[in-house]
Amino acid sequence: MDRLSTIVSVSALVWLTGCGPSSPKVEPAKSAPTPPIQVKITLPRNGEITRSITLPGEVRAYQQATLYAKVAGYLKKITVDTGDAVKEGDLLADIEVPEMIADLARSKTEAEVAALDYKRVTEAFKKAPDLVTPQSIDALKGKSDIAKANLERIESLLSFAKITAPFSGVITRRMVDPGAFIPVATSGNAAQNAALFVLMDFSKVRVQVAIPEAEAPLITKGLKVRITVDELPGRIYEGGVTRYAYALDDATKTMLTEIEIPNTKGELRPGMYPTVKVVIERKPDALIIPIGAVVMEKANASVFTLSESTEQKATVAKKVAIKTGFNDGVSVEILEGLKPNEPVILVGKQPPINGQAVITSEAK
Repeated sequence: MDRLSTIVSVSALVWLTGCGPSSPKVEPAKSAPTPPIQVKITLPRNGEITRSITLPGEVRAYQQATLYAKVAGYLKKITVDTGDAVKEGDLLADIEVPEMIADLARSKTEAEVAALDYKRVTEAFKKAPDLVTPQSIDALKGKSDIAKANLERIESLLSFAKITAPFSGVITRRMVDPGAFIPVATSGNAAQNAALFVLMDFSKVRVQVAIPEAEAPLITKGLKVRITVDELPGRIYEGGVTRYAYALDDATKTMLTEIEIPNTKGELRPGMYPTVKVVIERKPDALIIPIGAVVMEKANASVFTLSESTEQKATVAKKVAIKTGFNDGVSVEILEGLKPNEPVILVGKQPPINGQAVITSEAK
């Protein structure tokens, strides 16, 4: 076969191959539309919403005093023990001070003698002014006054030998027993050894909380506060800010704030650590929706509204981005992205898909 015949044969083969029947194209299968789901809807409303902060606190007694001895001696009698309730003025302990009792007797005698000398000289001066000088009268009067002052001092010190309750409360700590030597309460270690009791009044308590610097300017008297304690499940104590320090602590940059709570049953014990929820800001007429209608994705918030789909000929869910404000745990304030008359879907645990057909019913 010559070269020309070979070229013709190859060309014919290529032509026959290219003109053969082509393979049929496979059309992609159309996905079935997502079936509609049942959803509940609600309308935004105008109402009050608050912004709160939740912080740890500490329960303190309304009044607390550590009782010390003013005079040294042996503890003769003690009438109370830990946990006893006492009234103001009740005798708690009696310290025996025999040396001071002897000093009292001597001071009484000295005061009586000095007063008698002054009286005699005064009477003599009235009868014979030339025989008694005014200077001697003044000297005896001064001596009598000094003796009287010494007597009053001893009597005052002896009164401190009887330890009484400065206010009504509960003895929360007792440090001594009868027969123990009680030193005088002075500065240093002696003051620690001289302590007899710790008395607390917690018929009402002070709940102390440290407010962060950023929120401190917003604290005012009367702000509503809700207090809970883990050790008292189901109990909620409500009150208001009673007082605050105004100044910030140099180390923590927080402001000490106190809330007084009535404690007639004695459930709140000094030393407990409650959870304190303080209402910082309040908006009386905000546009709010239930928190269950908001979908949070990282820092972005959105809701699902309703839209009509001509393609599906049905009502579908439409995802809309929103800007939120206060969140009180029940409702969320809407700042942007939603109209007052625009219904939103309560998404629940499983939010709908954007564009998914829905069957709606109103939430109760």
